[in-house]
Amino acid sequence: MEQPTRRQFLAGSAALAAGLAGCTAGRRPPATPIERTQADAQEAADAPGETTYASVYEATIDSVVFVGDERAGGSGFVHNGHVVTNEHVVDEIADVNVRFERGEWREAAVRGADPYSDLAVLATDVPTYATSLPFVEQVPPVGTEVLALGSPFGLASSLSQGVISGRNRSLPNPETGFSIPNTVQTDAGLDPGNSGGPLVTMDGEVTGIAVAGAGTAVGFAVSPLLARRVLPELAETGSYDHPYLGILLVEVTPTIAEANDLAEPTGIMVVELAADGPTGQTLEPADGETVVDGRPVPTGGDVLVELAGEPIESENDLATTLALSLTPGDRVVAVVIRDGEEREIDVPIGTRPSREERG
Repeated sequence: MEQPTRRQFLAGSAALAAGLAGCTAGRRPPATPIERTQADAQEAADAPGETTYASVYEATIDSVVFVGDERAGGSGFVHNGHVVTNEHVVDEIADVNVRFERGEWREAAVRGADPYSDLAVLATDVPTYATSLPFVEQVPPVGTEVLALGSPFGLASSLSQGVISGRNRSLPNPETGFSIPNTVQTDAGLDPGNSGGPLVTMDGEVTGIAVAGAGTAVGFAVSPLLARRVLPELAETGSYDHPYLGILLVEVTPTIAEANDLAEPTGIMVVELAADGPTGQTLEPADGETVVDGRPVPTGGDVLVELAGEPIESENDLATTLALSLTPGDRVVAVVIRDGEEREIDVPIGTRPSREERG
């Protein structure tokens, strides 16, 4: 979400509880993989009766790595000369090591890390056989077959199969207080140790970076659309500035719509302006409160229904628009319902404060 609020009327809001697919911790070091040569891979690809899953695996697994140390670890993959993984995989590892598919260990340096997208870029000596895995241009439709590659529970070079179960999901991240927007949902197995590994299509293109599992058939991956915005900046500068509207908000429910004489329950209501938001904010927060069925409901705040030409029907729409379409320093047109009338206003887009600045 744009900024968490502790107000009572939000306490009952539905939230998706998901655990990081994270690192293996407190386990023995993963077994050393069987050393494979290019000839071995070619022989497997040419084998009679070889399945499509096997051919995709053989085409991509050389680019998938184990990331960690003797205490904990996750997964990663090669992209544009670097190793990509999750921020939470390397967050508490002092000396990061990378093990490639044919058994080579390499020391790695964290080139850049971003807790808000849970992405990290590692600099290391990449062997020539570990080629760059490309991202898809657009997330494929729900129902598209995908494969998750990585080291679940320290079991290197593993594969699980599933489909894209949902797109454009907001994944709450308790470590930052903000959701990761536009994630890809899948029923492919994502277990501890899978984090940072690629979710690939049957064309061998990355359609997500594994980040969390929330059940036996529900997992989430960072969107390639978000990754393509964040990763180049991490590689070049070491950090990424996320666009920030600087508001505390609540989605407009039927109860809120009725309390504010709104024609329909859609959009998000501005409850408060965050102290660390952009200067010159033109959105107006709620100025009152009423009680409905024993619960306080905000009244009088702007209801945001469009931002930068994108419809805003929910908090998820706002998070996706900010993450994929806007940049700190932008000033864009918003459509709001204020005092019962729809109007256009210009709003500033700021920079989300760092985790350290937010305390």
